[in-house]
Amino acid sequence: MKMRLVKDLRVYKENTPQYFFYKEQHENQTLDFVNTKQNIKLGREILTMQAALSMLDNFVDPSDPDVSCPNSFHAYQTAERIRKQFPNDYPLQICGLIHDIGKILFSFGEPNWAVVGDTFAVGCAFPDSIVYFDTMKGNPDYGKFNSFGIYEPMCGIEMLKLSFGHDEYLYKVLQENQSCHKLSKKYQNIIRFHSFYPWHTGGDYQQFERESDADIKADVLLFNQFDLYSKQDGDFVLTDEIKQYYDKLLQEYFPEPLKW
Repeated sequence: MKMRLVKDLRVYKENTPQYFFYKEQHENQTLDFVNTKQNIKLGREILTMQAALSMLDNFVDPSDPDVSCPNSFHAYQTAERIRKQFPNDYPLQICGLIHDIGKILFSFGEPNWAVVGDTFAVGCAFPDSIVYFDTMKGNPDYGKFNSFGIYEPMCGIEMLKLSFGHDEYLYKVLQENQSCHKLSKKYQNIIRFHSFYPWHTGGDYQQFERESDADIKADVLLFNQFDLYSKQDGDFVLTDEIKQYYDKLLQEYFPEPLKW
């Protein structure tokens, strides 16, 4: 399989499928909704990471204007970009491969607006760096909170409640299956925050940052170079050799099935 060449990335236009997706997401991702999703009980499925990855063969991200292929293809594409630059950084390669696997939420009946899309903090004022910000006015929490909201100044980015989707879900899976994998907290944080564009790219939420958050942000920005710009690799071909290479890495880093 080859992917179409993308020249301009993250171009969001009015009255497109992405616009209507984000309008629905922004109208539904409230503090109350996020609180209910934080209490999700894992165990609906017991899956190896390989099996979870293969489920993305059947999912195309409706929020992404730059991708028109199954998400599993983008997973290998991201990992391969990382391998070319960091051939010995196996955890980062694995991170690239699995970063979107939380999108298997689609198979559990979650609506797309609770699966994909950029994330943002709830329980505080919404910054205008949020994509399609005007549609945030349809959120029941719009105007309800000041810039600090329910949080303390400098509480730390990890303390924020983020809109629910594949990032938060996979982070929860990794946190609650610690004995089943070898991926450190550094890479789990990359997964959790990689879609948090208003923070790591938009420059917002600085009122909550601790000194240690600078390291998390640097890790996420490094990773996002591969996640985002791998979409421009129009000549990428997914071969059996590539699949076999990552099968071995997955067996090493995820030797046991996980609760999902």
